[in-house]
Amino acid sequence: MRVMLKIGAMLVPLAFLFPGAGEAQGPAGPGVFQAATLNRDIAQAEQQVRTIVNQPVTHLPRTAEAAVFSPGWFHAGAIKPDFDNVDIRTSQEFPYDRDPYATSDVTPTEMFVSKQLEFNAMTKYFYVDRSLPKKRLSEPEMLEINRLYRIIGRDEHMLFMRKAMIALVVLGGLMTVLLTYAACRRA
Repeated sequence: MRVMLKIGAMLVPLAFLFPGAGEAQGPAGPGVFQAATLNRDIAQAEQQVRTIVNQPVTHLPRTAEAAVFSPGWFHAGAIKPDFDNVDIRTSQEFPYDRDPYATSDVTPTEMFVSKQLEFNAMTKYFYVDRSLPKKRLSEPEMLEINRLYRIIGRDEHMLFMRKAMIALVVLGGLMTVLLTYAACRRA
């Protein structure tokens, strides 16, 4: 019983060192961030990026003037952007511009106005339908995606730091228990 009281007395100060570290809900104090809020903010920012990146393009009936891109519109896979640093304006590509119209083996009955299309490796992570080309983004749209990427990056870092802080509190608690136990055994 005496050992348990000593352990409890040593763990109480840890709760004051890391306020809100284990909170699942409820109002947070100043400087305390909550995982649910961060996850919600990330999900909202990602949805806004998806909405911008996957805007519809004009579909036209295919004619002989359309250049054919194969296989599909895009190569397989996508890298996760470096949300903290990437500027999607620098990765915007226009592989379809050499011809007035473009199509693909995955859209055999349709063609698209090439000047309205783009490929961007730094937004491909958010492509929803890879069977359709992607609309060329305007400068304001790209700046908005850059802004949303910074929100995602910031919140992902805060979630990581929150998990690291909780792990440190748990590790500190375990060390305290072990040291207290060892001291009690010697006494």
